[in-house]
Amino acid sequence: MATRISQPEYDVIIVGSGVSGALIANQLARKQLRVLILEAGGVARESIGRYELLSAYAASTSKATDSPYCGDNILATQPDPRNTNAPDTSNYLYYPPQYSGDMFKSFYERIVGGTTWHWQAIYVRMLPTDFKLNSTYHVKQAVDWPIGYSDIEPYYVRAEEEMGVSGSMDDFRRPRFHNPMSKPYPMPPLAQSYVDQQFKEVIDDEYMDARLEGAPMPMKREMISLRPTPVPHAINSQPYDGRPVCDGRTSCVPLCPIKARYEAVFHVEKALRAGATLRKQAVVRNLDFDSEGKRVVGVHYLNWVWQEDSTKPEENGRRAVVSEGYATGRIVVLAAHGIENPMILLRSNAARSCGPVLGGYLMDHPMKQSFALAKAPVFPYRGPQTTSHIEGFRDGAFREVYASFKCSIKNDGWASTIASWPRGSGRFPSTAQGDWLPGSIVNLVRDFGYAGTKLKETLAKHATHQITLNSACEQLPILENRVSLAPADKKDDLGLQRPQIAYKVFDNDGGYVERCFHKIIQFHNKIFDHIGVTHRFMMDDQPTFKLFLGSGHIMGTTRMGTDRTKAVVDPECRAFDHPNLFVVGSSVFPTGANANPTSTVAALALRAADSIERQLRSGS
Repeated sequence: MATRISQPEYDVIIVGSGVSGALIANQLARKQLRVLILEAGGVARESIGRYELLSAYAASTSKATDSPYCGDNILATQPDPRNTNAPDTSNYLYYPPQYSGDMFKSFYERIVGGTTWHWQAIYVRMLPTDFKLNSTYHVKQAVDWPIGYSDIEPYYVRAEEEMGVSGSMDDFRRPRFHNPMSKPYPMPPLAQSYVDQQFKEVIDDEYMDARLEGAPMPMKREMISLRPTPVPHAINSQPYDGRPVCDGRTSCVPLCPIKARYEAVFHVEKALRAGATLRKQAVVRNLDFDSEGKRVVGVHYLNWVWQEDSTKPEENGRRAVVSEGYATGRIVVLAAHGIENPMILLRSNAARSCGPVLGGYLMDHPMKQSFALAKAPVFPYRGPQTTSHIEGFRDGAFREVYASFKCSIKNDGWASTIASWPRGSGRFPSTAQGDWLPGSIVNLVRDFGYAGTKLKETLAKHATHQITLNSACEQLPILENRVSLAPADKKDDLGLQRPQIAYKVFDNDGGYVERCFHKIIQFHNKIFDHIGVTHRFMMDDQPTFKLFLGSGHIMGTTRMGTDRTKAVVDPECRAFDHPNLFVVGSSVFPTGANANPTSTVAALALRAADSIERQLRSGS
């Protein structure tokens, strides 16, 4: 029988301390509401500024994205970004035997502050047409959002002011893509890099025809601008909110060393100062419902701590010591990301009320990456990792035929490419093509025997010429792409069933994303032709164009809608069958468009916070 309570301990329990959870916690705590934050992970080491974080990264041999944050009692069990290329029982995400789908290549952190510890802070709004993909372009499998751009625009503004966003006044003055802004960004844009300037010189006035050979339907001639434009960032271009100006170290992933970039931990700190309570290392197991199975009355969670255990050498002599925890609240908010939100609901048997849509429609922004050596030096490795993008293909009539995409011009050379420069994994047989590919220390030393002056000169020559293009495209929502409970014997370190993944990049009709990939490769080649390169590596895998990377944008799984048989939450992010349960974050996205999701995640969180406050004040 479900637990019964007479007086909840808290007005609001928020599960997760990423962007959504942090913003909601701060807003409600400032209104003198009793707020509890439950976070699966621990607190990153920040003593003496960021000395320990920087030291941990410097001492790491892998230089992985979570390297600064590793340590006892910080990272909870979670997806391993170095282990997403094949089904493997050591991966937190579970793939059943004989799995024939694609690997889900994006990951996240379970830590106070969430994955904003190592995000690029690219802050792009969705377009009005992104909310109406089905009715605008009649795309099969696409749906319209139950809200429109005008509904969320005021919250875009509020989120930009809360987090601090730097962007171009051109976005405000020019109704590009019919994307009206009621207020400019709080700060001017970050300076475009020397890399950006070299691209602007040669492609600023260039256009590309959106038509694609072999399209399943006639396409009209549609000329798309290749002009590079400044990227809006949640990074300071001037002092803001007590934080300094970006000094351009090109290290946003894995760590901003000076706090110029927005991180959700900033709003967690504000919420705590306003009176909120944080319980870290608290992995939510399930929700407790009333006797009718409607209202959430409490949250069961597991407190974990690593302890030394000499009997487990294969696990680095550690074991998780777990204790039970329970908290009660008037309203519960799931802000635990696109994998964990449905997992909590599934472990709570909420599928009985949510139906088969719970966990379904898992999406990412599948990405094509191409890199090259420019003929002339472009001097990368200065500024944030991306300061300009080419966004002409974000919208147009071509979306009837293939997915939209947005291209980032990278400032960090090959550092974030599949080449993993300069350390490199040695995965490329570069001896057959010369010492340019990938030009990493591993390959140059192992395959070519370079050392000393020769190694230094080769690395320096490559470093000044490196360019990379990343183009991420929208993916259609597919019900069969889902998160579900793994078999009962497939558990994580805390004894909880792991997430089982079923995922494929390509839609059932087999063309929307694949045709986009084909167009992206054409687009990248055209850009490289204009800039002038000596060598290029295209992630094309002709003739299928099916190679892809993940963008780290985990969307879908608790989608928003107006029909309870086709969605999990209503337009205010309230669960249809549980009036005091809200689910927030990118898991509620009905479609993914091509914009980095954080701006919309933040806006929806503030919108949900208003609804939560109204509901609490009304006593319902």
